[in-house]
Amino acid sequence: MTRPALKKKLRSIPTSAETWSDEESSVAAPQKLTKKELGLLKKRDELIAQYMPYAASIASRVYQTLSKVVEYDEVLSSARLGLLEAARRYDEAMGVDFKTFAYYRIKGAVYDGLRKAGWIPRTLYAKLKFEEAANDYLQFMSEYADSKTLESAEEEVADTVNSLASIYIISLDANEDFDIEDKETLSLEKSAEFRQIRKHMRDAINSLPATEKKLIKMYYFQNKTLEQVGEELSLSKSWTSRLHARALELLLAQVKEKAADDEGGSEEDV
Repeated sequence: MTRPALKKKLRSIPTSAETWSDEESSVAAPQKLTKKELGLLKKRDELIAQYMPYAASIASRVYQTLSKVVEYDEVLSSARLGLLEAARRYDEAMGVDFKTFAYYRIKGAVYDGLRKAGWIPRTLYAKLKFEEAANDYLQFMSEYADSKTLESAEEEVADTVNSLASIYIISLDANEDFDIEDKETLSLEKSAEFRQIRKHMRDAINSLPATEKKLIKMYYFQNKTLEQVGEELSLSKSWTSRLHARALELLLAQVKEKAADDEGGSEEDV
């Protein structure tokens, strides 16, 4: 699609909850709706209207990091599509606040839009992959955390932080050939300890079970989305998210074990 054609398409995307509702009603809504269905449609439209500024604020924050390579309208359009999808799929019975539920879907839609447009510069690949993967993982945790039996809130936070650290290291490793313009990152990478952790992470990835290893390779090193990975593995998005979380847990456990072996070896040397 040419750039002028893309701009024309973007201008045609509705910008208000009322417009979204009218468009959908003429295409997909049944001729006769029950009272319950009408109530759900009304609530959905209210959510879209209430959180449209929230979607715009997320789009603005993402745009600030990419302002030289992408137009704001394109980011905003993706954010609005994410909000619409969140409103369609939201169910109060899930026990998740809509703002939290919508946040991850809005950001996910923005990242998906950037990828499809092909305007992500090489220098931002690692950063955006980390944010995308962290977003997918935190979305999964927000919806399925109750299914995990952690001993305390502190342990749950530690588990999440450690998993995000794993995502960060893998994202860097998957894009090691790219010139990442981040002085703090470059300084950190120069340390012998961090280089050793990256080596442990590579070894841990190679020792993963076949399915988990394939997921990590496709998602991080081939820059596929979780949906695309799920299609390759014949899994639903939710099961792919579960497998991703499981792979991170396995990687973290192996890296910790290898790091402990390093410490033991150092003590013996002394």
